Amino acid sequence: MASLFALAPALAFTSCSEPESPPDNSAEANEIAAPVTDEASSEIPSIDVGLKVGATAPLDAKFNSGDGSETLESLLEDGPAVLVFTRSVEWCPFCQTQLKGINAIVGDLEKRGYKLYGISYDSLDSQDRFSKNQMLQYKMLSDEKSTTIDAFGLRDPQYTEGKAVGVPYASVMVINKDGKIIAKSVSGDFKKRPTNEQLLALVDAIQR
Repeated sequence: MASLFALAPALAFTSCSEPESPPDNSAEANEIAAPVTDEASSEIPSIDVGLKVGATAPLDAKFNSGDGSETLESLLEDGPAVLVFTRSVEWCPFCQTQLKGINAIVGDLEKRGYKLYGISYDSLDSQDRFSKNQMLQYKMLSDEKSTTIDAFGLRDPQYTEGKAVGVPYASVMVINKDGKIIAKSVSGDFKKRPTNEQLLALVDAIQR
């Protein structure tokens, strides 16, 4: 059991825009259809934020989804989970790019025994529109009050006012069926996200 950056050599990331990004009709926002790539923009270590590898995840954490209110414990009944915490499906076009991009590895993760979930503080309606428009093959989970983000210790504290209050660090948490955190990655720079290859490497490096 180890974190992404303890398990793999230098890693590449993709980008996310500032909270004050252009509106959805801008040219930048149109990049949401672009896939997550493996081209390096820079290399940074994972920061030491949030619950540790080996800790028990907050099993009573609640989400809203298309199936109604769910807890992390109920999600794990379907098997181990890869939770991708992201900032917003509404105002962060590169977050949108990431969420669209990881669609390509849903099957790869399922073959490895993992279910993929996206988590943001957006409303269920916003997530539902995005999921349908982008034909996501995994479930988005709404954490509007950021209570689950806080339970994992992932809230980005630099935002104290405005629309970005309550967003998480760009993070990945891998949870086994017993609710233990078995791998994680937390980026200290919201512009940098794991690529699809890195997410699969994170899972493949877990000691079973």
